[in-house]
Amino acid sequence: MKPGNTLAARIEALCLLALAGFVVYLVLGGHYWLYLNPKFKWLSLAAATVLAGLGIFGLARPPVHGRTSWLRTGLFLLVLVLCLVSELGIGRTLGRLQTNASQTGGQTDDQTGQAAEEAVLPARVTVNGREYIRMNLGELFDIASQPTPEFTNKAFAVRGFVYRTKELDAAGQFLLFRTALYCCFADSTAVAFRVRPPKGKALPASGDWLVVMGTLAQTENITDAPDPTIPGAPFASVQPEFALQADTLEKQQPPGMGLMYEWRHEEPYAY
Repeated sequence: MKPGNTLAARIEALCLLALAGFVVYLVLGGHYWLYLNPKFKWLSLAAATVLAGLGIFGLARPPVHGRTSWLRTGLFLLVLVLCLVSELGIGRTLGRLQTNASQTGGQTDDQTGQAAEEAVLPARVTVNGREYIRMNLGELFDIASQPTPEFTNKAFAVRGFVYRTKELDAAGQFLLFRTALYCCFADSTAVAFRVRPPKGKALPASGDWLVVMGTLAQTENITDAPDPTIPGAPFASVQPEFALQADTLEKQQPPGMGLMYEWRHEEPYAY
């Protein structure tokens, strides 16, 4: 094999090792959820293991026959550079999220913040003698989309960020929303419920993180209340048939960034 081809083959092997290291960095560095749903961590680590194995093999036994194209080697390097550039962009995004989180008292290590909390929260909570089922807005959205008396007559505890508009203010309502991360940020979706505060309770400020405890109530069509525009979420949807009639509103610090990663169909719900 020509020396130039040997060098190109070794560069490709080093690129594979670098890519493996980059994936491991994403998984362990706390930014993974900005790329993919954390449930895919195991798959990413498996891919990193394969990349590392191929890189080590390529360094130990570069091909001795045939030719290694410098064009192909250039593509390997381009992929590596794009990974680094994407991380710089993600870093800027994380900086903005950190700023927002600091303003609301939240954390920026999203998965750790939520997992630590779920370990201590019971599936139900009783307030003023009434029992509420804890679930996230996505789970409640699905229940409200296919309502049954079993659930529509129950009380729920959900949480999310407040979004207000002039039209909703005039109706004495606000939106409670959370962003769902199905696979990655490119397909993230914000889901929201209109909330009717308890009688005599002032509307909360936009951006507040609230725990809302209440019941589902048939909602009138508010055609002038637009779906919210949520930064970082390409899609947003307000539950069209049911609103939340709140019994209590409790302002808290959001766990992590307040994203939703999973939906469960039975208790304990993901909350």
